[in-house]
Amino acid sequence: MAQLVRTTEGGPPLSEDDLRSFEQRCGFKLPHTLREFLLATNGGRPERDLFKIHGLKGNPLGRIHLFFGLKDPVESCNLDWNLEVFQERIPHGLLPIATTEGADKICLSVAGADAGRVFYWDAHAPVGENNLHPLADNLGAFISALRSDALSPVILKS
Repeated sequence: MAQLVRTTEGGPPLSEDDLRSFEQRCGFKLPHTLREFLLATNGGRPERDLFKIHGLKGNPLGRIHLFFGLKDPVESCNLDWNLEVFQERIPHGLLPIATTEGADKICLSVAGADAGRVFYWDAHAPVGENNLHPLADNLGAFISALRSDALSPVILKS
């Protein structure tokens, strides 16, 4: 994967069986890059957490609070929980893979012509306004483009 980002506070280590079980429950295959990321980190708070949002007026930068994983003891930190809770609000074919410090989500397209692309879903967009903003052509490119600043989590090297 292009420049893996380190995380802290991720869920318990995952196996290929955990990922296959999730895919069977949800009815789609996870992109290879997301599989690698989950096996390496199982979500968590990234050390590089800033990303650019093109086309969102007045808010050119976003900050990832947490990447979702699987089997996390905190229910709201799980991919399947977020997929279920937001299924009526987030467009079909998008998997919420991370959350910002607010209610906005980073989503990965898992179906159709946009499969593999990464989007920012604006939970606060007024009805009738665009609430989806493209971020990257794939997860590797999105993760590689993440940046940090003084407010980003610091992961101590052991």
